Amino acid sequence: MSYKLNKTNGELLVDLVDGQIDTTSTDVSLVGRNYKGYGEAFNENFIKMLENFAKTSPPGAPLVGQLWYDTAEQRLKIYTGETFRSAAGAVVSQTQPNLVAGDLWIDSLNNRLYFFDGSDIVLVGPQFTASQGKTGVEAFTILDANGQDQTVLYMYINGQLTGIYSRTEFRPQVNIVGFPVDPDDNRVPKRQLIRIGFNPASESFWYRGTATSSRGLISDAGEEFSEANFMKTDRDTSTTGSLAVKNSGGLTVGVSDTVYAALRIDTDYITTLETQRLDRDFTIRTRRGNLFDNAFYADSTNKRVGIYTTTPTVDFDVNGDARVTGDLEVEGNLIVQGETTYLNVSTLRVEDKNIELGMLNDSSIGDDTVVDGAGLIIRSSDSDKTITWEIETGNWTSSEDWDLETGHTYKINNRTLLSANRLHDDVLYAEGLIQVGSLSNLTVVGDVTIDQNLISSNPLNINSNGTITVNNQLIQGVTTPISQRVAGNTGGVEDSNNSVATKGYVDQEISAEPVVLTMDTTGFSNPSPVFSDNVGPHQDIKDALEYLYPASQKENGTDARIFASSYVSASVTGIDINAAITKSTVNVYVDPDDSTTPEFDSVLKDISFSPVAGNANLSPERAKIDFTVVGGVWQWQRTTPV
Repeated sequence: MSYKLNKTNGELLVDLVDGQIDTTSTDVSLVGRNYKGYGEAFNENFIKMLENFAKTSPPGAPLVGQLWYDTAEQRLKIYTGETFRSAAGAVVSQTQPNLVAGDLWIDSLNNRLYFFDGSDIVLVGPQFTASQGKTGVEAFTILDANGQDQTVLYMYINGQLTGIYSRTEFRPQVNIVGFPVDPDDNRVPKRQLIRIGFNPASESFWYRGTATSSRGLISDAGEEFSEANFMKTDRDTSTTGSLAVKNSGGLTVGVSDTVYAALRIDTDYITTLETQRLDRDFTIRTRRGNLFDNAFYADSTNKRVGIYTTTPTVDFDVNGDARVTGDLEVEGNLIVQGETTYLNVSTLRVEDKNIELGMLNDSSIGDDTVVDGAGLIIRSSDSDKTITWEIETGNWTSSEDWDLETGHTYKINNRTLLSANRLHDDVLYAEGLIQVGSLSNLTVVGDVTIDQNLISSNPLNINSNGTITVNNQLIQGVTTPISQRVAGNTGGVEDSNNSVATKGYVDQEISAEPVVLTMDTTGFSNPSPVFSDNVGPHQDIKDALEYLYPASQKENGTDARIFASSYVSASVTGIDINAAITKSTVNVYVDPDDSTTPEFDSVLKDISFSPVAGNANLSPERAKIDFTVVGGVWQWQRTTPV
């Protein structure tokens, strides 16, 4: 019976006849059944596979995927079904070989490396050909004079170094071939200097074209300034920034070459604005609509200054009101012309001993009709306060009371008549006197009024050395006593402990007395039979509390404090339940799922209990439950387990 030998993909390779050997279908010998001497063929097959059919020419009957070691190229190759291609590494060739996705090709003619992505062949590098020489940018790390690494870019054209890019400035530790030395270096031999940016290897190297940044100036901070950022000297110009003149000569203005004014710093470092032409006045103008006002005008000829006037008639002439927020000292006379003089000061000091009022315009003195109503008037939006002389009464008249300080008195003709606490002996009569401070047979202290059968005082103290009898009459109009002492009241302290209690006060205090109970709540369950924080049978407890102490009979705010106990969770210990239980079992047949052997399981048949003895440990749960009367109803506040 022949062997039918198939490939890995199931395709029939050969129908191998018994007793025969096939050396043409593949590069290994295929041995048929009962072939004599098969051992030699088998061993040679192993040798060929170990050598990967190593020789200078490819195997004659390869299969797809078969390996061949090309001893001529010393390279392992794999058969693709059409040809043997290199199994690993790049293909070195002067012409483009047949490539598959992932292959690398070294162009030995131009010294370039390519990779093939399955559709396009892509140049890896270098960007230049062998005939062009090294051309492009290459990264290097070199040591500076301090032994620190510096990363730079070398730029080559046709194998020549044309320049170096650097982000730092430094001197190389060893001079770079093809790069010039620093002509300003003081050492011998001179060293090289790499600056920030591009450093050309030759002064003849130029960038052609116009860079955008070359159209302006760039500051050290990298800020770019265009032509519009600069002020012109031959035309009108302006600036949005500040203008600084950093010399004492300052800033000058004039016509043509004639200077009229200068703003400068003088030799004493004083800022000075000065005119430069002889007898020329100086003005500072403000604009109002289309008009200009001379706010400040200096008359150089007459040495006068005007404020809003160009014709000052005195040394300092102000056309309008003036205000001085600091002190104003006048060494000459002060002449005020006008209808009213205002002195808005907190203190007015006058060196002269006398203030004369009522003088006429020509400084003459008028008669009493002229000075009628003269005096002192204090203006107030509530009402004026006046001390004036009135011709009608011939008296000084005050609109307000007089209050003397302690130790001073009222006198008439230099005789004391009234002091702070008494009328003096010179006062003999007091017509229409209604109240007196002290009589020989009656002493009234405090604010006491006696009107027939009514005695009024605030307060009224009764000091008796004996019993006070009220003649078996009711005492009415008593105020409900307060609940605490009035703090700081030393003149008649009100103390509820020593006050008369009214019937209403007593009833109210009894009604507001807190309710205190202990209660066994075993069996109570609304809303919960078990005590925990703010949970428990407080609704059932509230119903019992309402029955015992109806909330309608208590004052709002009355508290109820209930100490509750419950045996709901009481436990019994010392009872062996397992010893009291008797169980019997029976085996039953179970149909197996994965076996033909019968199976049996033991199941419970019967169970019985025997009496047992033990100890009961009845430990109750306890809690504090608080209620308060709110709106005539007991309202639960909290439950606190203890």
